[in-house]
Amino acid sequence: MIKKELTSRKKQAMEMRSRIQAVALELFDKEGFENVSVEQIAQAAGCSVGNIYHYFKSKDELVIQVTSSVDAQYSVLEESYLADEANSWHDKLLDFVGQALVISANDPSLYRSFIHGIRYPQQGILRDNEKRVYFRVLRELVDGCKQEGSVHAGRDREELVADLVALHRGMLLEWRIYEGTFDLPRRGRRMAAALLEGWRHEEE
Repeated sequence: MIKKELTSRKKQAMEMRSRIQAVALELFDKEGFENVSVEQIAQAAGCSVGNIYHYFKSKDELVIQVTSSVDAQYSVLEESYLADEANSWHDKLLDFVGQALVISANDPSLYRSFIHGIRYPQQGILRDNEKRVYFRVLRELVDGCKQEGSVHAGRDREELVADLVALHRGMLLEWRIYEGTFDLPRRGRRMAAALLEGWRHEEE
């Protein structure tokens, strides 16, 4: 009985946290980050200022922590790739490119955070970060590709990771510009495959 109550309470807390985040990102988008107060966010979310500070240390944290929910999804993928011995690292990397694009496209809060990161580059939320599971999985997959030879051993891992991140973000923006009228994961995988084909050979 107690366990059910705790589970329900945890679920309510997660829903409240998600609502605060979604409302905050929407306000930042409309009014500009500097012009939105924590009080305004609380009013729009239908909660107290204290409630916001219970979940987030500061206004900046509202944007930064939006990645935690998607990182949980990337962790599940990471586990499956590391346990999978049937498929090549090359195929697993292409699968991750497609899956990551779907995850990004399906999360409106993540997309708002993405746009926020472009508007406020000084906050650094879109930059490579060792704590982010997304970047870790990319590095693991590229390392696997180098070991099996589908990426040339002499190639710079960090450069390829940066290229794949740029592909992901550019593809996501293009998909939004065309209002989702093309198959996002399919095109992402196709372009990543072309990129990897070039990385199979030694740099000239």
